[in-house]
Amino acid sequence: MKKKAIGLISGGLDSILALQIVKEQNFEIIGIFIKTPFLSNFGEDTIKNLQKVSYEMDFKFLVIDIKEDYIEIVKNPEFGYGKNLNPCIDCHIYMLKEAKKIMEIENALFVFTGEVLDQRGKSQNLNALKIIEEKSSLKGRLLRPLTALNLPPTEVEKNGIIDRNLLLGIKGKDRKLQLYLAEKKNLKYYQTPSGGCLLTDPSFCNRLNDLFKNSENINLNDCYILQIGRHFRISPDTKLIITRDQIETKKIINFCNKDDFIIIGEKNNDIIGIVKGRIYDLIFEIFGAYLKTNSDVVIVKNLNGEILEKRIAQKMNKLNFHKYLI
Repeated sequence: MKKKAIGLISGGLDSILALQIVKEQNFEIIGIFIKTPFLSNFGEDTIKNLQKVSYEMDFKFLVIDIKEDYIEIVKNPEFGYGKNLNPCIDCHIYMLKEAKKIMEIENALFVFTGEVLDQRGKSQNLNALKIIEEKSSLKGRLLRPLTALNLPPTEVEKNGIIDRNLLLGIKGKDRKLQLYLAEKKNLKYYQTPSGGCLLTDPSFCNRLNDLFKNSENINLNDCYILQIGRHFRISPDTKLIITRDQIETKKIINFCNKDDFIIIGEKNNDIIGIVKGRIYDLIFEIFGAYLKTNSDVVIVKNLNGEILEKRIAQKMNKLNFHKYLI
């Protein structure tokens, strides 16, 4: 039987190359992708690509959904933020703890990542790499194949489980060597760097900051829905979200909470509004401004579809309400 190793993969070049290097030492690889609400397009594009990669490279692929406790890590990271609201060190620790659980279930020998020393200032300097290893409870069993020769040997290397001589010593931000090795090893299906983490995006972080400021009990749905539609802060306890098209309208229902309200125009159901909080007159004015038809009847429903209220929404100029946009 082949020995097993767990790879934390993002879909980017570094993690795919690290996977290939470990695989070449005759390991059975289980690649895991941690899905969070803060991935562009909900991580769907990356997951599809990694499914293709797993087929081409012949490894088992698992998607792990984060749990509610991850929100508190983003809100109050022990080791602070990198760019914008990205808790990069705390995030790495969290994900490696999830990988460790899979390692124990699968009876694998170690966890590996595509990290490279000094590639990122906040989370991949020498001190950060040490902190991440210790805090994830993977000391001695966390391998960074691309930069291993720049680091002290792990227990995995010392015990001959993996041959250190076949690992690399890449350092810094230049990716020329990775690109060369990818071509040499015929690795095709990798994504551009960064992986679409929205916690580095200023516009998205404005919405997340607004959520943290105005909501105490935040769940995953509250975070996922930040990617959809136009968001209006009506009051500290109320937010209105208006979808842009049918695609967003179909998707947004999946991320509603049981106490949210749905508003819809009788003549125009391409877009809908989601109200988190109380119903104000202002909500009908804003929603009416985005309807295609004049003086449409607007219906308020609960999530079960029960009609709670009907009223006429006059079409007004959208510019009147830009001050409420988040």
